[in-house]
Amino acid sequence: MLNKIKNFLIRFLLSCILNSILVTCSWRTKNKDVFDLAHKSNRPVFLCCWHSRFILIASYFKYIKFPIWSISSTHKDSEMIAGILKNWGLSLIRGSSTRGWSHVIKQLMKVFKNKNSVVAITNDGPKGPPMVAKRGSVMLAIKNNAQIIAISAEASNYWTVPSWDKTIIPKPFSTIYVKFSEQLKAKHIKGKEEEFVSSFISENFYSLIEDKKIDFI
Repeated sequence: MLNKIKNFLIRFLLSCILNSILVTCSWRTKNKDVFDLAHKSNRPVFLCCWHSRFILIASYFKYIKFPIWSISSTHKDSEMIAGILKNWGLSLIRGSSTRGWSHVIKQLMKVFKNKNSVVAITNDGPKGPPMVAKRGSVMLAIKNNAQIIAISAEASNYWTVPSWDKTIIPKPFSTIYVKFSEQLKAKHIKGKEEEFVSSFISENFYSLIEDKKIDFI
């Protein structure tokens, strides 16, 4: 009982801190028209990103009040962030590639049946290694006729969490940049899925970091 109260208070405090920071931040995007067009095409959308940027990406969809699905690990150290994501309006499928994966697959297949659904996953989660995609998730999306888009985010000023993925947290009054890639076509996947998908996500990730941010809106 005491542990539950303690965890609730910590989660509440973290949520308050994050929300207080995010309300001071400004947002700019690039290629959002790619995402908007995909969402209007009567097919589910599957967003791929790296774990280190997911706080920014989840908070972006909170900011635009757009409901999305995601996957949250059942590990104890994921409970805090899962609670915050739920408060932000995300629908969560509990499980991971290392625990409860069969449940995740079943739930994803149900979600994909809704042609308007949007699912965002961290392809290197829940434990890494960082920026190395796990096998299987993208092929499941392809089999369910989902449109696959990479998404990344960057903050003009941020703190780096000393975690395996070096998650970044924006500093107050920073500008957060969000970039969508062009759609991944199934016929373009060559060689090992995990290597191709890692390259696909990383190309968008690094292009955002190197971008001069002139044409973001």
